[in-house]
Amino acid sequence: MSFIDNDNKLICKSLGIIVMAGGTSIATPVYAEGARTLEEVVVTARKREESIQDVPVAVSAIAGDDVKNAFTLDTTSLAQFAPNVVMDTIEAGTPAGGGFAIRGISYQDVEKAFDPTVLVAVDGVPMATGTGQVFDLLDIERIEVLRGPQGTLFGKNVVGGLINIHRERPRTDEVSGKVRTRLGTYGKHDLEALYNYGEEEWAVKLTASTLNQSKGYTKNSVAGDMGKKDTDRAGVHWLFDASDSVTLQAQYNYSNMEGIAAATLGTATDSSDTFCGFYQANGFDCGGEFGQTIRPAGESSDRRRSYANYRGAVGLETHQAIWQIDSDLNDSLTLTYVGGWLTSADEYKADFDGSPATLYHVNRFGDYNQVTHEIRISSDAGGNLLWQAGVFSANSDATSNQLTQIFSTDWSPFSQTETSSESHSVFFEGDYSMLDSKLTLTAGTRFITETKRMDRDVFDVTAGTYNVGPNAGGERTDNDWIYRLGARYQFTDDLMAYVTNSTGFRSGGFSPRASSPESLSEGFGAETLNNWEAGIKSTVMDGKLKLNATVFHMIYEDMQTEVSLPAPSIPEGQEQAIRNIGEAEFNGVELEFDLLLTDWWRFSGNVGYLDAKYTDFVADIYGDGIVADESGLKLRRAPEITYSVQNVLDWSVSGGLLSWRVSYSWRDDYEATLTNHPGTQIEAFGLLDSSLTYERDEWRVSLFGRNLTDDDSFSHDYVVAPNRPQPGVQNQGSFWKFATVRSPREFGLEVTYSF
Repeated sequence: MSFIDNDNKLICKSLGIIVMAGGTSIATPVYAEGARTLEEVVVTARKREESIQDVPVAVSAIAGDDVKNAFTLDTTSLAQFAPNVVMDTIEAGTPAGGGFAIRGISYQDVEKAFDPTVLVAVDGVPMATGTGQVFDLLDIERIEVLRGPQGTLFGKNVVGGLINIHRERPRTDEVSGKVRTRLGTYGKHDLEALYNYGEEEWAVKLTASTLNQSKGYTKNSVAGDMGKKDTDRAGVHWLFDASDSVTLQAQYNYSNMEGIAAATLGTATDSSDTFCGFYQANGFDCGGEFGQTIRPAGESSDRRRSYANYRGAVGLETHQAIWQIDSDLNDSLTLTYVGGWLTSADEYKADFDGSPATLYHVNRFGDYNQVTHEIRISSDAGGNLLWQAGVFSANSDATSNQLTQIFSTDWSPFSQTETSSESHSVFFEGDYSMLDSKLTLTAGTRFITETKRMDRDVFDVTAGTYNVGPNAGGERTDNDWIYRLGARYQFTDDLMAYVTNSTGFRSGGFSPRASSPESLSEGFGAETLNNWEAGIKSTVMDGKLKLNATVFHMIYEDMQTEVSLPAPSIPEGQEQAIRNIGEAEFNGVELEFDLLLTDWWRFSGNVGYLDAKYTDFVADIYGDGIVADESGLKLRRAPEITYSVQNVLDWSVSGGLLSWRVSYSWRDDYEATLTNHPGTQIEAFGLLDSSLTYERDEWRVSLFGRNLTDDDSFSHDYVVAPNRPQPGVQNQGSFWKFATVRSPREFGLEVTYSF
């Protein structure tokens, strides 16, 4: 890997060769002048194929060449394609955890007991856990980002929105494939292969990949580099056209990721933070401005360097199977069944204090299992009424174990939490058209019932006694009707406007963070969201400009919020639990555009504005027994302004196609903690990416760079046991603070051979 070890000289040299090739060859537009228009994007945002310009839902999509040219290395890269979206990695307690937020409705917890507010679905099957939400995007046909509650059709607690991912299906009557290799900075060397064999009635697709990163993102002179990972994947997808009216599909996918977790960096500011004294006793400096990291005395803060004495590990092994049956019952009715099975085993070991002292280390490991079934009937008789109805069920269970090392070399206490969830629902949604199909009314509803269970034990290994339990916890059932009502009017073939009112529901449960038997058994109730939305979708300039705009107003009630509670029955005297406290209001505007400036120059992007605020939030969030009005706090992961722009230029060069893509994505600063603790804000950041691709015949060669400005803003920030703010006090203090930093600047060279 000499090109990596020599400051990317080979990558830069290759870039120069391709640029010179473009400069010395005759470059011509790809299309005759005025001939090109924007391609139609077909989505399944309502579980049936529709043009994205006809869907009365706020949805963004990335498909076709955009998937390949954007070099979306994992799901967090999708944030650039949709407004009012934040997607960060929260690898601070769970492997590949996602801190996903849409329109300020956020989720960032590491516990499997909690349902994400933003759901990720792959080939129609939801992933009902935050563990593993961040994964590599391979073999992708199309990705849809749906904003706002989508529960009537997708169910499973979709309050904030949905990331709907579709992999390529096997192709009948075709023998094809591709081999792709990628080399990059930080010792990255990937190899992927796809083979499709298709006869007239059946086809099979085989995939395999190995993704390797031999160098960590964070330097560590004490325990070794941190953040390096290796991932192996394999899959088989089988398709059979049993008859003209019946199609069967079955797929199995395996993934195994192993490596070292991203570094958690201590960010204590002064002696108001308890750990600061321990840092100083070990020759470290914890003073300075908020957001600076701890470091040896006399050195400057460096977010790319860790001094942890425990490097730990991270791993996630996943098996997934999906099976689907599509049957045309007659000319108007289609029956679809989608089943899914997912099982995973995970481990996460980390030094949370980030120093050479042994202050707080964790060793977490567990498993997750999920089975889902959906049966739906869709009707399209060619008349005024389209509808679909179905039933859905999901059963899951998980185990989370943790050993903790605090101020000693002993791993104690040991905690084990077992949780399970059982969900059942029925749903219906229909469209009725009138006025020569210009006006269409939509109505949909879902009844959902969910039962959650939890058993928790905390065992003091040293003393041989239970601190909590055995089998502390409980069982609860929540149910509700949710709905969607809407209307859209097709003014012309190229202009549509819509209004909609939809609701969302996230069932209650139990918090494994609680410590007393009373709180563990009490649990928390369901939360709800009501969304009003209006939008316009237009295609103008003879098909060269798509311009879509959305305004929305949402009310979030009975929010599931973590609070600190007095707990006289436990040694610490306080505990953290989830309670239904708070109401919030969200108002926003979203604009998306896609413009062909010329036949060889495409300019696209999006802008989002969000005003998110608590309207009622009275609670004790500090555990000191004071119940106060906290409605002046800002909601987490709710930046006021987000925007992204992309430039794509295409030329015919030497018998091939040369494409240059440049994109820039911006997120305003936002809060990462419930208490808005000083120094835990995510400062505003922008990410600049670029790629240069040359395609000719079977070959495709690309050079790409991500985060070209080497932005080092934090992707996650956390405070442990914060104190209540006091007038005139800049830092009210805490036990300690830690953060993780986003990935640094990366360059890569990718070569693909297709046949």
